[in-house]
Amino acid sequence: MQPPADRPPGATVPDELAGCWRRAWIEFADGTRDDTSVVIWLQLASDMADVRVPADHPLRSRAGFDDCTLDELRSLAGSESSSGHTVCTPVEVGDDGVRRATAEWFTGEAGVAFQPVSAFPEPGLLEWHGDDVLIERAPSGAYVEEWRLLPGTRSPASHHVDEHGRHVYRSGDAVVLVRDRAVAVPREARLDELVADRGDDRDRIVALVDCEFSFALARPGEEGPVFVIEASTIPWRVGEVVDVGVR
Repeated sequence: MQPPADRPPGATVPDELAGCWRRAWIEFADGTRDDTSVVIWLQLASDMADVRVPADHPLRSRAGFDDCTLDELRSLAGSESSSGHTVCTPVEVGDDGVRRATAEWFTGEAGVAFQPVSAFPEPGLLEWHGDDVLIERAPSGAYVEEWRLLPGTRSPASHHVDEHGRHVYRSGDAVVLVRDRAVAVPREARLDELVADRGDDRDRIVALVDCEFSFALARPGEEGPVFVIEASTIPWRVGEVVDVGVR
């Protein structure tokens, strides 16, 4: 995620990029590989939101922040989730027949960044392999990752703010809910550093980590689809049916 920037008027991403993508794996320059974390990227015409959490979060069984130990509260500071908008170059087809483009992500004024300082500040060099597999590389070589398009998540697409002040991003059967923390971060630093600054002050730690990015998928219901949370930076919300204001 890049520092805030203004969105070019009327800017949209290529149609090939729209939808909800789930990361299959990421491999870093040192050879380490992560193919277990839940990483979701929901891309609308310009607006975007992503959710990045452990697949089997150890705090799912907790009843809330008050049910967590101090160390467990501190462990919630590791997510890289964010929302904002995407700027992408036109897709070009190379001599090898592969479609390529370069994307950048910005929080801007309307976006939310779980981390005040991103661990992934570079643009992404994108390659399409078919319509539902996307390879992303960092220009520096820091990482390469594979994304797969979730079926049924290209349309309809929408973004609104609900009565609770949450941003609701929808692309087909996928929804990402975003709610910013109620307090401003005191300085530009990684969230675990800011949490460490709070010592054993539970209330001030909770104020920093209480920032929600939840990914929900549609399931059949008696009166239409219902959206059930599959992954969240508030881990005990997994499994909840949420009213996202869309049908």
